[in-house]
Amino acid sequence: MLSLGVRQLDDILGGGVEEESSVAFVGSIEYDNVILMHQAVLQALRDGKRVLLVDFRQPPPTLLKELKNHGIDYEPFMGKSLTILDGYSNLYGQATQSGKDVLPNPLDLGITTAIIKEALQKRNYEILVIDDVTSQYTLQSNPKIYIKAVVRLVNSVKSLGKTTFVAVCSDVFERSDLAAILIPFDYIIEASNGKITIKRTLQPLRVLEPKFAYVRTKAGINPVKEHYQSLEGLKTHLKAEEDGTIWIGDVRVQITEEPAERSLIETVYDFLGPEKGKELLYAWGKKQFLGYGEYSKKHSSNVEEALEDLFKFTMAGGGGKLELVELSDSVVIARGTNLFPGGKGYPYPFHPHYAGSLAQFLTEFTGERWEGEETKCEAMGAEHCEFVLRKMT
Repeated sequence: MLSLGVRQLDDILGGGVEEESSVAFVGSIEYDNVILMHQAVLQALRDGKRVLLVDFRQPPPTLLKELKNHGIDYEPFMGKSLTILDGYSNLYGQATQSGKDVLPNPLDLGITTAIIKEALQKRNYEILVIDDVTSQYTLQSNPKIYIKAVVRLVNSVKSLGKTTFVAVCSDVFERSDLAAILIPFDYIIEASNGKITIKRTLQPLRVLEPKFAYVRTKAGINPVKEHYQSLEGLKTHLKAEEDGTIWIGDVRVQITEEPAERSLIETVYDFLGPEKGKELLYAWGKKQFLGYGEYSKKHSSNVEEALEDLFKFTMAGGGGKLELVELSDSVVIARGTNLFPGGKGYPYPFHPHYAGSLAQFLTEFTGERWEGEETKCEAMGAEHCEFVLRKMT
């Protein structure tokens, strides 16, 4: 299997894509599909694969500069395991360019495909990459002939026992032409408008909905759930407006000091007493987590994976450390340390809202009702907080 360099994508595919297969990275004019494809190429190079990259979209130096802005650095592999064939200069340059890695007449499809196949065989490359087939499509007087040439090239490369990665901009192709050019591909992966969707694959998928949200960052295409599980991911999307608002992505937030939230919890107990106060805090936690379980159900294959992702998000957001102690069909036990807010020396449990949040999360994720309680609390002198959640029958 070939890893595509994005863990969540590899997980859905069961480890990546089959070697000697063909993969189309489809996208819009924002070119997120191109970035995703080059992340896969970089991963292949790191894994020791030899790559022939044909560049029709822009001058190779510009391509290398663009990719560096997204954390993709090909320089260590140039002239060793990576060769770039320049298919751009003789398409648009005023003077004819020459050299062993320059395609003499890219519009001559017969010569161009022959040069590509000869280079693959003679130099023993394992992966052919085309960035991208859309540029050539727009220049053809007869697009149907061009589509046939691409289909033949992809299938002939496959017959040589090589892998093919191709970028395709779906916004440019006529609908029937797009369908035709995608015929030879074993995998079709679309990256557009903040969503990665697997539309065709050789192997069975591991999730019901083969799609997930992503963000485009200086480190390339990054799944949202991984991006926000790190402090760096949160920082890159944190912005302050002149009107006094702070945003993480499209969510408005406020920086809350520990004493402020601690005083809120203490006030709840002071006004309502220990039992009613605990009930309110528990209900508050459930309310805060409405929708989280439903979202996670679309992107996680089981309860354990979903909870681990939730715990990473909690820690990245400053909520403290949660870890799974016990997991069965009917009982979940989680342990927490340094949970927000701290409240040493308090007579009542300080984090029933965490128990409510976990119960709401499990209820949405499993489709069955769960309830929970905080059975130990650091605020009351325990070494850690403990949450016991039970499925209701």
